[in-house]
Amino acid sequence: MLAGQVPTTALPLLLESVRHMQRCGQRRGAVTTSSERRRKRGPKGNKPKGHGRNGADAYTGAQRVAVPHPDLKVGDTCPEIGCCGKLHDTNAPAKSVELEGRTPIVATRYECQVLRCADCQQTFTAPLPAEASGTKYHASVDATLAVMRYDLGLPHNRLEQWQRRAGLPLPASSQFERVEVMANAASPVVRHLEQLAANRPLLQSDDTGARILSLQAENQTRGPQERSGLFTTGIVAKSIGDKLPTIVLYASGRRHAGENLDRLLSQRAADAGTPIHMADASSMAPRLGRIVAKCLTHGRRKFIEINEAFPEHCERVLEDIATVYQHDHAARDLDPAARLAYHQEHSRPLLNTLRAWIDEQFQERLIEPNSRLGKACAYLKNHWPGLTRFLDVPGVPLDNNQTERELKPAQRHRKNSLFFKNELGAAVGDVLLSVIRTCTINGHDPVRYLSALARHKAQVRAGPQHWLPWNYEQQLSTLN
Repeated sequence: MLAGQVPTTALPLLLESVRHMQRCGQRRGAVTTSSERRRKRGPKGNKPKGHGRNGADAYTGAQRVAVPHPDLKVGDTCPEIGCCGKLHDTNAPAKSVELEGRTPIVATRYECQVLRCADCQQTFTAPLPAEASGTKYHASVDATLAVMRYDLGLPHNRLEQWQRRAGLPLPASSQFERVEVMANAASPVVRHLEQLAANRPLLQSDDTGARILSLQAENQTRGPQERSGLFTTGIVAKSIGDKLPTIVLYASGRRHAGENLDRLLSQRAADAGTPIHMADASSMAPRLGRIVAKCLTHGRRKFIEINEAFPEHCERVLEDIATVYQHDHAARDLDPAARLAYHQEHSRPLLNTLRAWIDEQFQERLIEPNSRLGKACAYLKNHWPGLTRFLDVPGVPLDNNQTERELKPAQRHRKNSLFFKNELGAAVGDVLLSVIRTCTINGHDPVRYLSALARHKAQVRAGPQHWLPWNYEQQLSTLN
């Protein structure tokens, strides 16, 4: 055997060793590549330093218990040997958090002693303690059930199973009775929110599918020309510049987003001006009597779907759209007029060049009009004025992503609870989800807010304008 020659019997081991080294190198290369990718994303894409656990200050809703020192107090002499200093309060307590698990709905059973006279047989029952409310269902029960069902998507029957296993039965039928009571208490607030939303300068809308059993059964008897589709519409009403609270509304049934928005705008004041309407390019979206803006993300998504088949053309479009989003991020803290000027200076030349490139592709017949690439380019070309409305009108967003995010609870409810039994159940869900999401998007606790509405039904019905998520605490302070 020549020097340096590998024995034939050792070849399998050598090849396996080489393959192992290649696999290790590939893994090391993958780690390096992802690290480089994270560095390219910059500070925004990096994870914050730390262990990932929440500190004590993160538990803002926890009950606070002040614990004084059992042996020392302010002004005492320092207990250290040889030290004559005086103790003072640092006002920086050592914090410790304890978490306790229990069912969502807990119960207290009061067993009041009953005494009976041996002669006259008259009974005497001990009164309930002062902390007892005297009602079976606290307002917080209705509020908790509403949030768990319609915002978090937990079906009533699943909660029923959990409660029964813990020895605290709460039937699904009773749960719906409670959320219906909660919806009746919140409905005056929703009607007032509709009036406020109708007069907001920016309205965003979108649809998702709905399942309502009574209407699905009705579809079996409807004619071929009658509408059979069922929708849940989400409407987000926002201000421009003046930082008014954002309002989120829902409507489920046969009406699509365009019809629901028309119905809402029928309450708009004559002097409120022309609203901006952001939506996708669906034929269901209304177009008359408003400034129409189209969702740029919908146009971008069409190129992402075909990127592998047409990488050269798609990367050209995607990079330009990504640059526009970078410009919008850079202008996020500017007022609407300054943001408009920034986009006109930086984004308009880029988009004008992109539009000229798209026109060239069709004129020079460089792409097939009926191909997936041709249809994606045609979408941008046909809806160009709406997709670039942010270059002409101050305050117009680039996309409709916020409305799509607000439709997630409705989609989660449809996935977990499957359906509404009838239009009444759908109306209950729409009312409660409108209040919950409006409360959440403005940074308020929906359970606390709904509990306040349930406790003060008469006052809410008399003046719903004083019981909105952003001002109800002021009203509570006047009652206490």
